[in-house]
Parts: sequence; structure tokens; C-alpha cells
Amino acid sequence: MVPDYYERLGVDPAATAAEIDAALRKKQPAWSMGTRNPKTRHANQLFLDEIPALRRALMGSAETRAAYDAELAAAQIADRDEKLDDLQRLIRIRAAKGGLGAPDFALLRAEASRLGLEPDVLDRLTRLIPKLTDDAVHDAEPEKDAEPPADVLDPSTRRQIRLALEHLGRRDLYDALGLFRDAPLSVIAARADEERQRWMKKAQVTAEKTAWLEAISHAQSHLGAAKSRARYDRTLMLEAEERFDQTADFALQGRDRLDAGTRAILIDEAGALGILPDRASRLLQRACRRCGAALDLSAAHAATPSVAGQPKSAAASAGSNGAYKVVRCRNCAGVSEVSPVARRAGPARCKHCGASLKWECPVCRRSSWVDQPRCACGFRLVLREALVRHFSAALHAFRSHDLETARRHLEKVQSFAPHHVGARNGMAKIQERRVEIEQARMVFELAEAGGRMTAALKALEAWRRIDDPGSAEIRKARELVADRVRRAEGLAAKARKLERVDPPQARRIYRMSLELAADLPNALDGLSRCPPDAPTNLEARALGDRVQLSWTPPEADGLGPLTFAIIRKRGELPKHPGDGTRIAEVSTAEFDDRRVEPAETVSYAVLSKRGAAESLAAVAAGPILFLPDVEDLRVATREGEVSLSWVVPRGATEVRVVRNQEAAPKNPRDGARVPAARDQAVDRDVADDKVYHYGVFAIYATPDGRRFPSPGVTVSARPSPPVPPPGPPRIMLAPGGQVRLDWIEPARGSVRLLRSLEPVPHAPGAILSLAEAESLAGEWVELTGPNRAEDFDPPAAGSCRYTLFASLGHSLVVGHGASLSRVADPSGLRAIRLGNAPGEAAGGRVQLRWNWAADTVSARIVARQGTSPIGPDDPAALGVAVSRAEYDRFGSWLFHLPASSPDEPSDFELHPADGGGPVPPRLAHWHVRVYSVAELDGATCLSPGLEPSAETVVPGPHPEITVAYQLKRPWLPGRPWSVSMRTDPPGANVPPMVVVANARAVPLSAEDGDVVARLPAGRDGASHPIPADPRLAFLGLRAFVDPGYDPDALFPIRLRHPEAGATRV
Repeated sequence: MVPDYYERLGVDPAATAAEIDAALRKKQPAWSMGTRNPKTRHANQLFLDEIPALRRALMGSAETRAAYDAELAAAQIADRDEKLDDLQRLIRIRAAKGGLGAPDFALLRAEASRLGLEPDVLDRLTRLIPKLTDDAVHDAEPEKDAEPPADVLDPSTRRQIRLALEHLGRRDLYDALGLFRDAPLSVIAARADEERQRWMKKAQVTAEKTAWLEAISHAQSHLGAAKSRARYDRTLMLEAEERFDQTADFALQGRDRLDAGTRAILIDEAGALGILPDRASRLLQRACRRCGAALDLSAAHAATPSVAGQPKSAAASAGSNGAYKVVRCRNCAGVSEVSPVARRAGPARCKHCGASLKWECPVCRRSSWVDQPRCACGFRLVLREALVRHFSAALHAFRSHDLETARRHLEKVQSFAPHHVGARNGMAKIQERRVEIEQARMVFELAEAGGRMTAALKALEAWRRIDDPGSAEIRKARELVADRVRRAEGLAAKARKLERVDPPQARRIYRMSLELAADLPNALDGLSRCPPDAPTNLEARALGDRVQLSWTPPEADGLGPLTFAIIRKRGELPKHPGDGTRIAEVSTAEFDDRRVEPAETVSYAVLSKRGAAESLAAVAAGPILFLPDVEDLRVATREGEVSLSWVVPRGATEVRVVRNQEAAPKNPRDGARVPAARDQAVDRDVADDKVYHYGVFAIYATPDGRRFPSPGVTVSARPSPPVPPPGPPRIMLAPGGQVRLDWIEPARGSVRLLRSLEPVPHAPGAILSLAEAESLAGEWVELTGPNRAEDFDPPAAGSCRYTLFASLGHSLVVGHGASLSRVADPSGLRAIRLGNAPGEAAGGRVQLRWNWAADTVSARIVARQGTSPIGPDDPAALGVAVSRAEYDRFGSWLFHLPASSPDEPSDFELHPADGGGPVPPRLAHWHVRVYSVAELDGATCLSPGLEPSAETVVPGPHPEITVAYQLKRPWLPGRPWSVSMRTDPPGANVPPMVVVANARAVPLSAEDGDVVARLPAGRDGASHPIPADPRLAFLGLRAFVDPGYDPDALFPIRLRHPEAGATRV
């Protein structure tokens, strides 16, 4: 309720702040004097208590006063609505007889004026009610009122109680305590004591506190014992009858009779006040006699109780539907008649206040009527509110982290209802919360004991969320942790300033900070950010093809492993970390720099790094002159010959090779010199099966003409003919199921035979160590002779692979293998080239036909360019699976060849023609073989591939053309040369050509020399000029196909070089 400060001060709502302040100064002494009057002390004390609120509302800012005016207007509207409801109730009572007469209007206008309503309000509320002219009068039987006076409280006490309750806005003392009228005495006493303690804790004396303490005192006096409580209950009933008498007097004022409608309305009013119908009837008769109004006998007899206080209508219907019952509402104490049908229908509500007339048992959740004092489970209705209040208090205490208070309230609940589910679950929750608190406390104590103050703060916050944050233990723990964290943060801030000035001192202070808080993020990040110490004793040495660096790392600081950043600079030493190029970052104390430019002078510096932190200083070395050795030195031995090849480093003027039969050469003069080209050397002055030591030295020339050799690379070699891969073996099946194999014995070494289910993962010719060979999957087959073996236990089903190995010393050379399979090979393979489909890349389609083997449902096609496929799983071949159904549907199979890669230049070269002999086939032709595929015992088996007719060669896409050319010298010096072309067959096209010259020897390919002329494409008989060059007469010349020409458009040709002049080898 918003108080009307304007009315209290007696000022206009539009008054200024000064006028309001003057009125307040005038009223304040009167209010202070009024607190001494017992009749008005509560009101005057309230006025004094609300002075600060009044000043804020009326004398504050304009926004505050506007907000108060809005709230006051809303409160006044609500107050007006209540007055209209009261006036409407009185109109309903006066109009219950069927209309309103002139006396009725006079009374109602007086009530409207008393309520402070406008005169026209009554007219709007009664415009639909009929107007009466006179009333019918019936004689009433006189009845004497011989009731003895009731034992009730005296008027003075009643008035004191009423003043306190009106100030608090409560109906009675029960309502002040928040209890129903049927509450037990023990509950009333406990509740009164609880409220008294709550209000006594408030130190400030206010009107509200005074009123509450006075009301509680009256409750303890008049509700603490059964006798005094009965007297107070009778007083409440007497006050209700008095209010009803006032209502009845208003209804009968100015009337000479009580009609049936008005009687029914008054009976309802009596029920709202908690008066039973029988008692209401007697009170109405008394009011009629008091007001001189006659009682309508028909209405009186219709409502006169006939059976057990029941109305006649109820008694008449009781024969079929049962007895009506009068139920008293526990909320407003009003009574309502409930029929048996309504009792069975379900929920019912009080017609006076709308509260439910049923109550729900908090134990079993069953619903019962309020006139049933016990539930079927035995729980008493009078204990329900106390149980609910204690349970709510327990819930509030639990949410406020007061577990002990929550436990006490739940124990009280269990004393009311031992089987209450909520109390049992609440006890379990309290126990769980205590366990959680203990765990949180343990986590905090462990973090604190370990010095992890940041984790301790987090654990403390988790502890405060589930426990009372105001407890002394939590406050003490928080103060301790906060102090240590504050000191640790101060040290970390101090160390931060020294990071780039004095890193060792900064690390020491950071460690002091971590002693206070071991997990302080600022200290941990600062330590990781603090620069490490620099390395020392850097040494740089040029070794062969690299520069080797080594240094002494700094002492470990316990902050993690260090890495080292290496900086390289041309010429002088680096002056700062950005002076040079960072070439590597390593974790060891040495590094090999293999990317130094040959004959270059370089210097190095090394920095220590820990993560992103780098040392402030560095260690440097240099400058040094780098003379790298040759790279990728390879040696190949043949019969009576040792070939050496290498990659010449940039900057080397020459390469010198030295041979020594006793030991590895140490310098270019330690042995016999071997003639060498720039990137290779061939030593034919050797004997087979002897070990020779070679040293290869790169020679560098300085600008002043001096020559310096590199440290040199050594290698040893023993000339001997290479061991060719043996095999493949020939497989024969013996009548007894054994497998017989024979092969051609290699010239050197012995043969070993391996049987495996899959081909070995190494290509023929690969060299394996004994350990690598023994790790291969399969079984070694014993030999029965120098070039034969017999497998007495071959696989009964499926397929297997037999692979030959040539054993030589401690290594084995992988040979060729052969497959054993129980599946028959196909036969009669034929291939027809069909050309390219529209939009298809170069390569073409090939139509394949063959004869299928019996009992096979699929086949595998394997195609390899240039040579026959090694087997069905040849990694260098193309493979495709073909089902028998797909083959039969088309009658053949179309195999799509990919676009062939351009042939190497040497592929176009042929030996000089000697009379038009047969030309061998080109290496680019495709070889195709077909294997049968069958499923045996759940495994996929392939045929052995021994049938000769199961393999064929795909013809080329173009016919082969032979191109012959002739170089012609000019008759006069300085004139251009010419070259003429001839083709076989005649009239064919000639692709673009290039003329290559080499001063050393006759060119062997288009890249073996310098291009001196480019010839355009032409036809048979074309002649092309060559630009004049006096050196042509002394150079080796040959013509080749232009390597820049599109290989997909190039048809197969062979070149026939002239055998005289500069083109002869």
C-alpha cells in the first residue's frame, strides 16, 4: 500500500518542495506527541518512520516525485475499486427483495458518501435494478432472546488487539502468526516465540516492530493456553456476529419486512463471516425484532432447519443424494454448503475467498476435505502448515548453506511425519553437501600445502559456493591465500623489469615468487619468457661438403630444454641477432651446414633459445673459407673397369681423381692420377678382383690465381663383372603332386629358392643383406642339385610364388620368380588397335580377344610398355579385372591405353644401316598378358602365366618411317651449309629437326652439344640451309628430332645417320 503523503501533510499535490518542507516541519512535532497516546502511537510512529521516505519521494528529483505520483495514482485506483466493491455488496443486499425503493436509495447514498464516492456512482451501479413503490408486510412470530452473555474478552483488550492488527494489516492473531485457527497449541507457542526472537534482533525501534511485538504478546497471552484460546475464539465469533448485525441492520433499515431474497443474501454474508446458517437465522430474527421489520414466514419456513441443522431443501434432497454438509474454510473461516455430488465430483473451492476446500497430505499426497482431520495414512491436518513451514525453512537454510539449521528443521518435519519423503531426501542431500564441503576443503588444503596459491584460490571459490562464505574458517583461509598471492605478484612485477637487463637476477626473483605461489601464471610466464644464458666456445671447421659447428651449451637453468639458433653471415662476424641469415635451429651442441656456397667466406653466431625466449648475447666464430667436396659420388665396377661419377660443386675449376692400391688417398698427390672429365672418370688400368682406393678432390681457384683442393672424398672398389639376377625357374608338376623346378645356374655365387604366397616386395636385381632376406615371408626350399630343386610339400590349393636368389658373400641378389597355380591359363590372345575415341587423350583403344580356361569366371589383364609384364602384380604395368559375363556380353574387351610418355632421344637412334636389314621393334610398344582368376576355398588364385599364346604385343598407332639425311658443304668458304631429307616410304612427312654440334666428339643425342640450326617440318626431298659458321668443318654434327616437339603428335620414326664426314662415330 502506497501512503498518501499529500493527505498526511495536508498539502496540494501540486505544492512545491518548499511548501512540503514547511508542512512537514509543522506536522512532525504533532506526530512525536502522538506516540505517547496508546490509541494512536502505532500510526504516529509510522508517520515518523516514513519521514525519510517522504523526503525522498516529494523533495527529491523531479523523476522521483513523478514516479511516486504514478504509484500513488495506482494505489488510489485500487482503493477506489475496493470501495466500489463494498458499495456493490450493500446494493446487492438492499436489492435482494426484487428491487430498490426510495428508502433504499437514501441509505445507499449515505453509504456512498461515507465511502467518499461521487453521487453519480450509485446511479450507474443501480440503473438496471427495478424501482419499487411499496413493500408487502407479513407478520412475524415474536421470539424472545434468552441467550446468556458469552465469555469473551473485554472491549478494552479487544480494541488494543484490533489497533495492532489494523496497523499490520492482519485479520486476527492467527493470521498475524501465519497459522490457521485449528493449529495445535505447541505450534502456536513455537511460532510466537520464533517471531518474537526475529523481531527482537532488529535494533532499530520502528512502528512496525512495536506493532509486531504487541501482536505477538497478545498471541502468547490469549492463544498460549486452551482456556484463553477458547475465550479468544468466542471473541472472534462475537465480533463476526457484531459485523453481521451491522450488515443486517443496514439491510433492514427503513423496511417493514424481510423478504426471501434479502434473507438468502444475508445468510450468504453470515457464511462469509463464519456463521453457520442456523445461527444466522436466529441472528436475523433478532435483527428483525430490533429493527421492527416483519419476517416473511414463507422464507423463514423454507430456510428453517429441519434435520440436524439442515435446511428443508437440503433435507428434501438428502433422501436421494445424501446429506448436505457445511464446510468451514481454513483460510477465511467462512462456511459453505457442499452437496454429496460436489464432494464426489473432485476439487471444490470456498465461495467466499476462492481457497480450496481440500487439503493435500504432504506424506502420501492424497487429497481430503478440510472437515476430515486425518488423512488415510494417519497424518493430522493441524500439523500440515507446521510441516510445510519447517520444510520450507529447511530448504531456505540449505540454500543459505546453513546445514545445521536445515537439519534441525528436517528433524522437526520427521517428528511430524516420520515417513516424509522430502525430509528423507533432504537429510541425504545434507549429508552429500557435507561430503562435498569436505572434499572442497581437502582440495584447498592440498593446494595450499603444495604452495599452489592460484589453485588454492579456485578451490576456495568452489568451497565458498557450497558453504557459508561468511564463516571464520573461509575468511581466514582467504586472507592467508590473498596475502601470499599479493606478495608473489609483487615479486613477479619486480622481476619483469629485470628480464632484459639482468636475466639471472630476474630468474632468481621469479623463483622467489614461485616459492610463495608455485602456480602463479605471471611468474611462470615470466620464467619461460626470461632469456637463457648464451653458449660459449664456438668452433667452425670445413669438412668436405659441409661446415661443422660445435659449441659449449650453457649450464642448465632448470626451465626446460634449450635449442640453439644458428646465424650465418658472409664475410665478417655478425654484430647483432638480425645481422645475417638464420639457417637452422637445433637441440644438440653441433650442426653441419651443407648449404654454404663453394669458395665463400662465411662467419657464424649461435644463440640460445627456450621456446620464444632468446639469449641476449651470442657466441661467434669465423670467417672461414669453404671448399666443398664433390657430391653424390658413385662407383660402378665392370670387368676390367671402374667407373666413377659425381656431382661437381659450384665454383670448382676442376676435379682430380687419385688411385692408391694401399690405402685411401689423403691429398691429390697421394697416388696415381686418373684421367677424369668434369663429372666422371673411367679407370681401365685395373685388374679384376683387386681392391683399389680412389680419392676425388675438387680444385678451387682464388682471384689471385692460387689453387686449393677440397678435403676429398674416398671410395674403394673391386672390378668384377656384375651378378645378373637369376631365373626365372621352370616349374613342372610331378605325378605324385611334387613340384620340380630347374633354372640356369648363374656364373657366380650360389642359388637359394624361396616359396611364398605373395611376390617378394623387391624388384629383380635388388641386393639384400642376409637379415633382410631371412625376414621375408615364406619358406626356403632345399636344393636337390646344382640347378634344380624339388618341393615335396607344395600348397594343395591356391597359388604360390617361387623366387630365385643369387647368394654372393654376405648379400643376396633378388632374381626372377615363377608362379605355381592350379588354375589354367587362357590362350589365343589377340589385340587389334582401334584408335582414339572422340575427345579421348592420346593412347588409343585396343580390342582384346582370347579363349577362356575352364571353370574360370574372371580374368586379369596386365599391360606393360616396352617389355613383357613380370607377373600379374607387376608394379610397372597396368592391370584391370574382367568378368566372364562382361566379356561375353560384348564378345571382346576394350582396353584403354594411356598416353605414352615421349621416348628418350636415344630411342630414335639406330646403328648405322648396313644394307637395309630388319629393324628391331621399338621399346614403346605395349606387351599384354591375360591371367585366369578363380576362387578356391575362399581365396583368389591366378593362373601361372606359362601359356605362350596368352601374351601379345599391341601394334603401334602409326607406321614406322625411316628418315635419312645428308649434310653438304659449300663450295666457297663463308657460304651456308645445307641438309637434304629422304624418307622410307617415299613421300612421307618429316618432323621438325635440330642440328647439334659437339667439339669433343660426335653428338649422341639432342642434348649432347649445341644446337646450331633448327629445321622446320617438311616432306621427303626437302632441303634446308644451315647458317654459315667456320667452326662447322671441325665439329661433330648430327641431326635429331626436335625435343620441343609435342610427343603425342610424333609418329614412330628412326634416323639413319650418314657414315662419312663429321657425323661418323
